[in-house]
Amino acid sequence: MASESLKIYFVRHGKTEWNLTGQMQGWGDSPLVSEGKNGAIAVGEALKNIKFNAAYVSPSKRTQDTARYILGQKKVPIKLMDEFREMSFGSWEGQYVSDLDVEFKEARAAMLKSPATFDAKENGGETYYQLEERVRKGINEIIQSEKRGGNVLVVSHGMTLTLLLYLLGGGKMADHRTKGTRILNTSISVVEYKDGNFDVLELNNTDHLDKIRV
Repeated sequence: MASESLKIYFVRHGKTEWNLTGQMQGWGDSPLVSEGKNGAIAVGEALKNIKFNAAYVSPSKRTQDTARYILGQKKVPIKLMDEFREMSFGSWEGQYVSDLDVEFKEARAAMLKSPATFDAKENGGETYYQLEERVRKGINEIIQSEKRGGNVLVVSHGMTLTLLLYLLGGGKMADHRTKGTRILNTSISVVEYKDGNFDVLELNNTDHLDKIRV
């Protein structure tokens, strides 16, 4: 018997202070700016007619706040999942990207262009292998929890969603930085899961942000 269709709506958190200043966030955090809040509200408006079973959200404050702006008055259970945290950047968190590109030129180049060789030794953070393992675990947990099908919301982060959505589209971790789509703040991506297969229906849609006035 065919399984029920499950649609997963992936949203990257709203823009934050560190996004604007060019600082690495990872497991660190900075608050949403006005554009980020308005972006999340715009996502909520775009998805207002979607009935969500649940929202699976990274524990970071910026993702929790984004989820609440999206859901508004909807009575949707929010489930915090470490599996959807941003990639950990260790000692680089809070540092300016421009400074890191100078001080750790080779490691930064590997992070951006060669995921399979990035070993995270310079910062003590996560490797892409570790990130892949936990995001796959997170998706499997959702599938096991939502066997009746329907719609769920996932609010996560840029690096995490860039990798995860590329994987769900059939890509490999090793080339996701060069061939994948960089997921933007408060963009909407939709993936359908049915009978063991993933189908990316929408990727990195930002049409709903066109009318935002900060």
